[in-house]
Amino acid sequence: MKRRSIIVSSLIALAVIAGVAVTAYHMGRRQSKRELAAVQDEMDRLVAAEKDAAIVKRVSQQMEDIAYQQKAISDQQRDRAEEQSNLATRNAARAEMESRAARQAERKANEAAGVAERERANAERQQEIALEQRDEATHARNVADTLNRRTQAKGLAVSSQVRREAGETEVADILAYASWYFLKSNRGNQYYSETFKSLAQATGGIPRYKVREGGAVNAISQIPGTPGQSVVVTNYGEVEWLTAAVNNGTRRITSKVLLFDPAYDFRDVTVLAGKIYTLSLKGPLCLLDFNGKNEVVPLPEDNYFKLFPVGGRLLVAGRRSLCWYADGKITGQVSLDKPLSAIVEREGSICLFYADGSYAEMDASGRMADKTPLVKEVVTAAHYDKASKCLLLGVEDGTVYPVNPYNRVLEVLSAHKARCMSMDMLGSVVVTGGYDKAAYIWNLDNMPFESGLSFREELEAENAGKRVANGKEIPAEWLVPVDYTFDGWTLAVCGDADGKSVWIGTSAGSVLLLYSSADDMAAQLYDKINRNLTQQEWTRYVGASIPYMTFK
Repeated sequence: MKRRSIIVSSLIALAVIAGVAVTAYHMGRRQSKRELAAVQDEMDRLVAAEKDAAIVKRVSQQMEDIAYQQKAISDQQRDRAEEQSNLATRNAARAEMESRAARQAERKANEAAGVAERERANAERQQEIALEQRDEATHARNVADTLNRRTQAKGLAVSSQVRREAGETEVADILAYASWYFLKSNRGNQYYSETFKSLAQATGGIPRYKVREGGAVNAISQIPGTPGQSVVVTNYGEVEWLTAAVNNGTRRITSKVLLFDPAYDFRDVTVLAGKIYTLSLKGPLCLLDFNGKNEVVPLPEDNYFKLFPVGGRLLVAGRRSLCWYADGKITGQVSLDKPLSAIVEREGSICLFYADGSYAEMDASGRMADKTPLVKEVVTAAHYDKASKCLLLGVEDGTVYPVNPYNRVLEVLSAHKARCMSMDMLGSVVVTGGYDKAAYIWNLDNMPFESGLSFREELEAENAGKRVANGKEIPAEWLVPVDYTFDGWTLAVCGDADGKSVWIGTSAGSVLLLYSSADDMAAQLYDKINRNLTQQEWTRYVGASIPYMTFK
């Protein structure tokens, strides 16, 4: 048993040893494999390292070759840089020299430019002086030419009248037109008397009519809307209806007597709505139709001198009283404490001018207010033009004052040599009559006012300032009015319904119809003439100093 146990133990021991041996074998084998693998790996690493070293060596060799090449290139670039540096140094030195030369040249150029600028400025100034002298010479020549044409125009007007008296009507007409044309084109006064009169002669003359009984024509009234017709009244009780017409190139006046009664001393007349209203000095008020039918309206006092419509009624003015007429009745009598010298209606207000030089205004209800006189002298005639809103005042010494809506006197028209008695206004044309047996025609649009403003501008200016004059502009010729002298005092002046003519009545009983517009007469004459002056006629009448020209 014991032996069996030993055997078993031995077997067990042998088995253990065998197991340990097998285990050790296997472990040694694995260790060997691992070491062999490690050696193999090391050998692979060394082979790879050797390969890498060979590659690195070749790369290093190549890098070294490149380095040598770059060094050679660098040496070349350095040499080239040194050459460029030397060249730059030489260029810098040359540039410095050129810069100094340029600065010197610039200084010289600046000096030369300064000299040139001074010379240019001097040349420009000389040019300006030359231009100014040329302009002055041109202006002087233009002035001389203008004055020459104005003077020549006045001579042509006289020649026109002489040729007409000699029977050379055709040449006279052309000369009259040329006279107007030269004045109009050269800012002359186309209302120069001889030019105006030559135009009037060429366009039918001035028709003249003598009232039947030879009484003094104290008043004339146009017939509204009927050109060439008027009604005149005299101090000898005459009322005549006048008609002007052109026959064979000549204007003539015909008459129809509507009333003749020496008991009446007519002082004013007005035509309204087909009815003729006449006012006698000692009354009454006579109402006539154009068939001569007369209706008499007594007046409360006497010494009447004026009547005119105001607001649908007639105002009848005496030297010391006023009254109204409407619907066949006299109403609203107003007594005055001092005598009137003139009266006029102005924008609904009645302007009262007294013989002592004082002034008042009255409204339609009869309320009166004293006002500051518009002029210093005694007003003897007054007219208000509604179209232009210009008030005309004529005074004892014959002076006429146009007054604007602000009561500013625009100008002094030194017209008559005696009392101004009557006046009218047609557009910008003023016609006046007085005790000096003269009538004057003014065109205020042609008048050069001292302010430099035009007539229209003067009317609208409350305060007239000085306008700066244009030194190059040739001034307009100072306006001298057309003057006509008649056979008696020019007591009545009345514009015709055509707005281009004016009726004149005198104390000797004459009635005349004058054209008031030079431009309108020139237009009529232009249509009448049918040829130009020949070169020979031009040289004879106009002269060689003015270049030949045609009008047709």
